[in-house]
Amino acid sequence: MSLSLLATTTLPSSSLVNPLRSNTKNRSPVRFGKGVAYTSCEQKQSKEEDNHTIDRRNVLLGLGGLYGASATIGSQGKIAMGAPVAPPDLSKCHLATDDAANGEQVYCCPPYSSADIKPFVPSTDGILRIRKPAHRLNHKEIEDFKRGIQLMKELPASDPWNFYQQATIHCTYCNGSFDQVGFPDVLLQIHGSWLFTPWHRYYIYFWEKILGKLLNDPTFAIPYWSWDQPEGMFMPEMYLDQNSPLYNDNRNHNHYTALMDYAYTFGDKNPTPAQYEEVKIRNLKKIENMFIETIGAPSLFLGGPLNAGQVPQDIAGALENLHGLGHEWTGPEAKPNHDMGNFYTAARDCMFYGHHAQVDRLWDIYGSLRGNKVEFNNPNWLDASFIFYDENRQVVNCKVRDCLVSEKLGYTYAMEPQAWKNIKRSYKKLQKGKKRSAGESLSLTPVSEFGSAPRALNSTIRVLVQRPKASRSTDEKEEALEVVVVEGIKYAHGQSTKFDVHIAKPIEGLVGPDLGELAGSFVRVTHTHHKKGKEDATSKIELGITKLLNDIEAEASESLVVSLVPQHGDVTIGGVRIDLFESDI
Repeated sequence: MSLSLLATTTLPSSSLVNPLRSNTKNRSPVRFGKGVAYTSCEQKQSKEEDNHTIDRRNVLLGLGGLYGASATIGSQGKIAMGAPVAPPDLSKCHLATDDAANGEQVYCCPPYSSADIKPFVPSTDGILRIRKPAHRLNHKEIEDFKRGIQLMKELPASDPWNFYQQATIHCTYCNGSFDQVGFPDVLLQIHGSWLFTPWHRYYIYFWEKILGKLLNDPTFAIPYWSWDQPEGMFMPEMYLDQNSPLYNDNRNHNHYTALMDYAYTFGDKNPTPAQYEEVKIRNLKKIENMFIETIGAPSLFLGGPLNAGQVPQDIAGALENLHGLGHEWTGPEAKPNHDMGNFYTAARDCMFYGHHAQVDRLWDIYGSLRGNKVEFNNPNWLDASFIFYDENRQVVNCKVRDCLVSEKLGYTYAMEPQAWKNIKRSYKKLQKGKKRSAGESLSLTPVSEFGSAPRALNSTIRVLVQRPKASRSTDEKEEALEVVVVEGIKYAHGQSTKFDVHIAKPIEGLVGPDLGELAGSFVRVTHTHHKKGKEDATSKIELGITKLLNDIEAEASESLVVSLVPQHGDVTIGGVRIDLFESDI
């Protein structure tokens, strides 16, 4: 792209920083070492005190610019590649696709093709709704929730507030009902990118507000499924009463009373009561890893950038990957995996909203752990916007910047102990108990690099990967996070997919049978990412391993053994490498 096409754009200062989240540094996650080099997103103070001038070259070459194609905002102000993703043109809705049902075309368009769209303005009524764990709701709170759902289901089928119309919204944005405005070959898709969390925050926010309106109770708050707490790692009983409007029969009945295992893959047996403690410890350790390994690089937690005109790159963050497990655990194993196991139908199950309230809560916790610093100081994220139908029967245009603080939207989460914060000692004790017994021989085998050709993940792939630098100092670890990148991941449309990534320390170029420590999992729930007829989805996963290396005492190793363990779905891997991501805190 010619530099002569690049320009500068003047934006209000509010477009850069949410005033309710501090932002003392001004860096985007930057890759260096053996990874791709990204520049920081610099800001230049203009002569006007209330404006900042953004150098367009830094926007395009900074976070997100090199992930996909980039362009500029045209002289006529039209949307161009490299700008924030815009809300859809309501008059151009088309059939969506249920790929799990052999590419069946499905109707997911909203019940309005045009509207007087107004900017979203958060409520100023002073009410702070408190979302509680589903398993702690009292009888009245459960009955109120059930009555609200029943009222929603009794509305006319064409009413935008109707339960199934509300459920269809998820299909609209996740299965390809709209193209991006100005880009007829690019589907509007909110999964697999930094749009995942803000879009879902708005979605369940308006669902909650509509229920409150139907109940004539502005204090009504939806429950969340607290599967990050040991006592919450079961399906909440309130959803399992077959005579309740909260019930949905399209679930995995075998999991109704089972402890949720984050290591679950289709066909696995449920943990036995004797295994509960071990599974709970493993689950909590995965929550701990998710937070501590991503705290300085929000793209690792929230996902990679998606800008206007950019074909979805499907770079989900750790939170979205973990959330996929909840969908697969709840939904049926058999195709087409309706309801929770397929994004086309997922929101037809009330557990969807409890599950996503939990996802939203974890984002809230992540923000607190970062000192409430804005995750991406980038106008392409802050000014990305969506359309929703609100509790006043008004179509509103909602920007990411206006949802970054839950209290500003009038809700918060009940305080719960964060059990994962104290799990390290228990986890180490558990792992120590699994060490080889005295006298047991250790079988070592050679391990080689990945190579240049893609490889089918038919069985476990173990590869030797060079690190950018060994024996990093404490200061170096604070300045940059070490990240294993598995790229060129291809899987078929309509296919639920999962594989695990483990890290081990090599012994003079050899590796033992132990896979080492789990770094994370790649999880994809059935949905559409590209237009029908396009090639299979291509993705990547980026997993922080800075603290993990201390756990396996591998900081001095110049290379690591990365093991890719298939769980379900046909997958091809393009390559594995280790990068350094600059920390922004």
